[in-house]
Amino acid sequence: MFNSSRIKFILIAVSLLFAGAVLFYSHTIVRELRDESEQSLIFYTELYARLAGDAAFTDYGFFFEEIIPRISFPIIITVPESREINAWKNIPFVHDTATATPELKAHLLNIVSKMDENNEAVPLMIGDQLVGLIHYGDSITIRRLTYLPFIEILGALVIILAGFLGFQYIRGSEKKFIWVGLAKETAHQLGTPISSLMGWLEMARLRLGEDSEIVQEMDVDIRRLEKVSNRFAQIGAKVRREPIAAEDLFKNVKQYIERRIPQKNKAVDLQFRLNVKAALLANRELLEWALENLIKNGVDALEGKPGKILVNFQQQDDSIYIDVEDSGKGIPDKQWKTIFKPGFSTKKRGWGMGLSLTKRIIEEYHKGKIFVKSSKPGKGTCIRVVLKGCCEIPENAAGGIKTTT
Repeated sequence: MFNSSRIKFILIAVSLLFAGAVLFYSHTIVRELRDESEQSLIFYTELYARLAGDAAFTDYGFFFEEIIPRISFPIIITVPESREINAWKNIPFVHDTATATPELKAHLLNIVSKMDENNEAVPLMIGDQLVGLIHYGDSITIRRLTYLPFIEILGALVIILAGFLGFQYIRGSEKKFIWVGLAKETAHQLGTPISSLMGWLEMARLRLGEDSEIVQEMDVDIRRLEKVSNRFAQIGAKVRREPIAAEDLFKNVKQYIERRIPQKNKAVDLQFRLNVKAALLANRELLEWALENLIKNGVDALEGKPGKILVNFQQQDDSIYIDVEDSGKGIPDKQWKTIFKPGFSTKKRGWGMGLSLTKRIIEEYHKGKIFVKSSKPGKGTCIRVVLKGCCEIPENAAGGIKTTT
């Protein structure tokens, strides 16, 4: 089965082969056209040499008036040894009848040097006497063909990029619809048993009394189920965010984790640190859910062994950093980004949805960032969440939030 990395490699390889083939083909055509230009020029010079060698031929201007005008590529004729400019034709930005000033001659000699780099000068012979050297360059057609493959490759890249972005958008939309559908269906399925449990809870209250420990624990669990159902119902909906104190978020997560985590692993050393005075614009239920998922993943990484979980809230400028650090089995470097993809899980019975959902809550709904800050196999992992603070909380205020502008 092909993975995404292999598919990308194949696409890149095919693109490079295509680009190489286009460049090779165009280079072959350019080389053939240059050869044709050289053969044409040799033909004209030999024709002129034969005519000039004929005793009956006296019109030496014939070569410059009749033959040279038929040449479509740029040429410059120089006098051997002295390197004086004798004539020129089809030179870009230089008129054929321009006055041969010293500056123009210097410019033409510079062009001659560039011409000789690509094409060998053709000698103009009359009998056994060398009367000139014809330097020639590429015609407009050849120059256009030189740029054509790059234009073709650029156009192909633009088309491929547009197709890739379109494919990514469609794929992202499909994933989003799947997420929303699963979340809505989960919330719907939870609704019926929760309503039934609430009815049974009322009957338990009548029989056991309001102060019964069983009734109180059942009430807490049912409220928790309602909260979970509400969380799923918000996935895909227009999430409402409001200013909440980071301290309140910290306390709620801490209270839930300290109550539930010991049931999974009693040997966990839970530590919470808070050094934040600001608040943030967030959806309380979804953000708490995301942080709970991170902490639970840290506990799972301990694999039932004694270990430590550190949850650290800290602030720097207008950003709030939340680090969830565990002393578990760690994550290999190559999986640092993969762990946030749907379906990826290192657990035997894991669905691979927890961290993917957490990433969605942090990045899509709260415009934050989540990534593996550090991890070493056998040493543990630290996952960092970065959120933007939005408010200031007065030190003497009783939990009030003052929004800043």
